[in-house]
Amino acid sequence: MIQAVNSGRRHQPAAACPHHAASRVGADVLQAGGNAVDAVVAMNAMLSVVYPHMCGLGGDTFILHYSAADGQVRGINGSGPAPALASRDAFRARGLDAIPARGPLPVTVPGTVGAWDEALRRFGSRPLAELLAPAEQAARNGFEITAKLESWIDISSPELTDPLLRRNFFDAAGRPLAAGAVLRQPEVAATLRRLMDHGARDFYDGGIAEQIDAAVRAADGLLRREDLARYAPRWDTPLSMSYRGLEVFVTAPNSQGITALMMLNALAAMDASQHAPGSADHIEALVRAKRVAFADRDRYVTDPDHLEAPVEQLLSREHAHELLAIPESALDPGRSSGGDTIYLCASDAEGNACSVIQSIFFGFGSAFVGGDSGVLLQNRGHYFSLEEDHPNRLEPGKRTLHTLMACMAFEGDLRLVFGTMGADGQAQTNVQVLEHHLAGESPQEAVDAPRILHGRFYPDDDPTVLNVEERMGADVIAELAARGQEPNVLPGYDERLGHAHAIELRPDGSTLAGSDPRSDGAAIVVA
Repeated sequence: MIQAVNSGRRHQPAAACPHHAASRVGADVLQAGGNAVDAVVAMNAMLSVVYPHMCGLGGDTFILHYSAADGQVRGINGSGPAPALASRDAFRARGLDAIPARGPLPVTVPGTVGAWDEALRRFGSRPLAELLAPAEQAARNGFEITAKLESWIDISSPELTDPLLRRNFFDAAGRPLAAGAVLRQPEVAATLRRLMDHGARDFYDGGIAEQIDAAVRAADGLLRREDLARYAPRWDTPLSMSYRGLEVFVTAPNSQGITALMMLNALAAMDASQHAPGSADHIEALVRAKRVAFADRDRYVTDPDHLEAPVEQLLSREHAHELLAIPESALDPGRSSGGDTIYLCASDAEGNACSVIQSIFFGFGSAFVGGDSGVLLQNRGHYFSLEEDHPNRLEPGKRTLHTLMACMAFEGDLRLVFGTMGADGQAQTNVQVLEHHLAGESPQEAVDAPRILHGRFYPDDDPTVLNVEERMGADVIAELAARGQEPNVLPGYDERLGHAHAIELRPDGSTLAGSDPRSDGAAIVVA
C-alpha cells in the first residue's frame, strides 16, 4: 500500500536496539550521513557479536523498509528454507519422531547475510565493508560481557559443548565467562573480514559456505553448500489493517506478523479501547484476543508457497466475532516455540525507516558452529512438525512458520516504527506497545510500561499461564486473581516479556525513541 509521501521534511535520525554498543554504531552511521538501511545493517552486525546468544550470521532476518521518496512500505523475507535433504523420512530413518532442538539436524539455511545484501543493493548508500568494520573490530579486540549475557551463557552452559564455544565463552578452568570479562571471537572476526573483502555471496557460494558445509557434513547434518548457493531473500508485500486511526503494517507470512493484526481485530470487535492499557479489563481482553489469534495462526501460517493463508478472511470483523464466540475450553493452547531474538530499528533525516527482527531461534541457536567460520547456526528447523497433516510439516525447501515479526504504524505519514523479541510473545508485546502509544505515551513510556505474557516463554512452561509484571499494580493483580486468571507475578522488568524498541516520527520533524530497560539497549536520537 502507498502512503503519503513526506514532502521534503527533514527529521532527526534515530537508532534503537537491545545493546548500547550497537545503538551507538547505528547512530554513528546516521551522523555520518548514512541512511536507515545502512544503520540497521551495521547495528545488526554489531549485535551478532555482542548479543551472540540471540542473533548472528547463522540466523534469519525480516525487514520492513519505508521509503519516504515514494511512500511505500516493502518487506524483505530473509528466512531460509529447510535443506534439500531435510525430509520427514530422513528424520524417521534416524529413529526420530520430532526434529531435535540442538545440533546439526535442525539447521536451516541462514538468511541474514543475504537480507543485508539485498537491502543494501536496493536502498543502501554505504558499502558492506564499511558497515561491518565496527563489528569485526569488536569480535577481534573483544568487548565486556554484560550481566544479561553472563546469565545466558550460564543457563546454556550444559549445551555449549562445541570446542569453539568452550574456548570462547568459558575461562581456562571451564567456568562460564562472567560479567565484565572480555569476550573475543576471532573466528567470527575472520568471517566478517572475509565478507568485507569478498562480499556477501562468499557466505553462500564461497569460502564461508565451504567451511559451513564441511562442518555440517562431518556431523551428519543435512545442510549442504548447494542449499546455501540456491538461497536468495525475497521481497514481500507487507500485510496491513486499519486500527483506531492508524494503518498498521507487519511482515507477511511465513512471519507470524498477521497474528498481531488478528489480535488488534479481535480487540476492536470487543471494543477494548474503552479500557485503559494495564487495567484488568484490558488485560482480559488481550488474553482473549491472543487465544483466538493463535488458534488461527497455528492453523494457517506457514510458507505461503505451500499453504496460503486466507488473509482477507482472517482479518475480517465477522471472523473475529465468530472466533470470540468459541468457548475458551475449545481453543488449543498453541505450541511452544522457545526462542531468543533481537529487534532493532532506525530512521534517517529523509524520513526513511527500517524495522528489523533477527534471530538464531533458541538461546545460542543450534549450539552447533559451522566449523572454522565461527558461525553459530540457527535451529529454526526445530519449529517444523513431522506430522503428515500438520500445516507446518517439514518439507525440503520449505520455510517454517516464523515467530519473527516487525511493525510500523502510519497516520498518513509514518508515525511509529516498533517491534520486540520474545518468540510467541512478540505479537502480544507489540500490541501492548501500540496500545500504550495510542494512549498518548512516548516510545520510552510505551516500552517501559508493565506488560503481560499469556502462555509459554520456555518450552516447559504452562501454556495457560498469565505472566504479569509486579509493576502492573497490586490492585490489578488482585482483580485478575479474583476473576480466576491466577497471574504469575514477575518482579521488576522481566526479560521474558520482550525487548521492545520504538521510534516515533512526529509531524514537526522531531523524533522520539525508546529502548527497553529489560535489555542492555539504548535509544539514540541524533541531534
